[in-house]
Amino acid sequence: MSNQAQVDALEHLLIAVLNSSSGAPKDYLIEKAQGTLLGNDGPGGPEQKSEAVKHLKYIASRLG
Repeated sequence: MSNQAQVDALEHLLIAVLNSSSGAPKDYLIEKAQGTLLGNDGPGGPEQKSEAVKHLKYIASRLG
């Protein structure tokens, strides 16, 4: 299985969970995820962090 297929599967799973969850507000979860992406736990350098945050915003736009 390719890395892209794994990422796509996880993205769709995340969207399904967030859309069906009645727990923490989605905006709060997105903000927390963005914070970790930009922090020490995030990917590589500034360019990778920026791309990851950009994709996170795309995922947030798909939430119902």
